[in-house]
Amino acid sequence: MNNHPERSALEQLTRKLELLEHLGGGADLTAIDLVVSERIRQFEVEGYTPSHDDENRREGQLSAAGACYALHASRMALVHSRTGSLEERHSAVHPVWPFNPLAWKPASMRRTQVKATALNLAELARQIRAGIP
Repeated sequence: MNNHPERSALEQLTRKLELLEHLGGGADLTAIDLVVSERIRQFEVEGYTPSHDDENRREGQLSAAGACYALHASRMALVHSRTGSLEERHSAVHPVWPFNPLAWKPASMRRTQVKATALNLAELARQIRAGIP
């Protein structure tokens, strides 16, 4: 019997990350590192703790915000693909942005995608804590 189930989960995750690096290369691990760093920033700087999300974000707001940022990053990728430009342009708040308009802060394509993914990670964790299958 394993007296440390967290350690077992961490060991499993470590093995999966090693396999991912083998299969997908270093870029996949860099992407995961960026998202995890953003999630930690959300906790430490913004104060968006799991309990905050559990109490205040039960109506899909985290998924909606992640989708808004992902769509914005997608638009930026399209422009880059067609023009080669990575110029950041100010954008209007996405119509389904669920938070205060002042919280809409798209950045570079990569940074915006990191924000999108971290928000979706937060929503997935919230659903897991809530027992939602």
